[in-house]
Amino acid sequence: MNKNRCIIATHPASEKTIHLPVHFKQQEVIYSLALGSRLVDDFTVSYHQHPNKILLSEDLYKDLLIPYQSRADVIAIDHTLFIGPLLGIFTAGFEKSTQPLGTRSDFFINLLHSFKQHVGFAYLFGTHSIDWDKGIVEGLLYQQKTWIKKKMPLPSVIYDRLPNRKAAQSAFVQETKRKLTQDYDIPWFNPSFFNKWDIHEQLLTDEKTCPFLPHSIQLDPVDALNKIETLLHLHEVIYLKPSNGSHGDGIYQLNKTTYGITVSSNQGRAVPFDSVEHFVTNLRKDHAIQDFMAQQGIALLQIDNQPMDFRVHTNKNKYGHWTVTAAVAKISGHHTVTTHHSYGGTVKTLYDVFPEKKTRLKMLEQLFYTAITLSQVIDEKVSGHIGEIGFDLGIDQTGAIWMFEANSRPGRDVFQHVSLRNSERLIGKNLMDYAAYLSQTDLTTSDYTNVY
Repeated sequence: MNKNRCIIATHPASEKTIHLPVHFKQQEVIYSLALGSRLVDDFTVSYHQHPNKILLSEDLYKDLLIPYQSRADVIAIDHTLFIGPLLGIFTAGFEKSTQPLGTRSDFFINLLHSFKQHVGFAYLFGTHSIDWDKGIVEGLLYQQKTWIKKKMPLPSVIYDRLPNRKAAQSAFVQETKRKLTQDYDIPWFNPSFFNKWDIHEQLLTDEKTCPFLPHSIQLDPVDALNKIETLLHLHEVIYLKPSNGSHGDGIYQLNKTTYGITVSSNQGRAVPFDSVEHFVTNLRKDHAIQDFMAQQGIALLQIDNQPMDFRVHTNKNKYGHWTVTAAVAKISGHHTVTTHHSYGGTVKTLYDVFPEKKTRLKMLEQLFYTAITLSQVIDEKVSGHIGEIGFDLGIDQTGAIWMFEANSRPGRDVFQHVSLRNSERLIGKNLMDYAAYLSQTDLTTSDYTNVY
């Protein structure tokens, strides 16, 4: 196997010809070209002196369904030159409008723009986009400030950005995923949403990650009341969190008082209850108690008298190793129980919250070590390819670090701060690098039966 990184561009003055750098003469003879599931084998080969540019006659360029000019990894295996990675971003919730993903359209515009700056090609697609008979996808691209549809090969790697658990559980989506991963053997990363309790249990069994976990209990219909009362007695402040929740929705903070408890949420001010039983009875009217986990409250570091935690974003790199790509402080809003932006939370850089260099470097080192360790253990214990994780980490008044949540679909809103734009670029680079790693790994073990 020979791997090179080259610019892929057109050569307008030739037909059915690929123009390779002259050093390719020392490699195996090329009889076929492949991009994703697309295979072309009717061409001639010529050579030129530019060391890292591959030129394709316009008919070859169009026949391979290359979406735009880019740098790409080219890998020669068994006389076939594989160009890629071709990354398919898989999602749901498409609309027939100028904003095809509704309020999420800007997120995908930024994502596609970020990917376009790095090696490989990327497009957006869903279950409805695939013509199974032809092995062609009607992919969405964003070019010249407008959304365009373009015929694309099936991708060499799939990045899962389904919007919610309901979409992920649909029979149509499940069958599409089964076909692509099993019938076509396409690597699919970040394949599922994390369940908070499942992740907690997995991390609890490893001595490396156990110290980062707050005392937590999964509730059940039989003795939920007793479990909540016991945990509240031990810690005086606890949280009830939906095991499959996100964005801070449905979280309750319970504070023990002389006369009972007060309960706060992101929707409003604290409400007094004369007993835990009274609150639980009210909660059961609208929710299944077994859908919640109870968790120890942590006395977090504060800034301007508001608690703060940290979003630390990890990605796998081109070697398949975990790295930290971004870290930011999130400050709680007034009268809220979490730091989520949608409930009034604000974002500050670590330079803002730790202006003293020595302190900042110490905190960064601790946060980064924790996030990498957690990523490695989750990766070991959760099935499927995982390429990125967003962690919500807290630092308490003693300097100890705690993990509150691990998210397999981390958002990017917290990195829109003007000082954090480089983080967005770095995340995009690592995602494409990891796609290239998965694609190359797949090529070395595949029999290519699904390339047309």
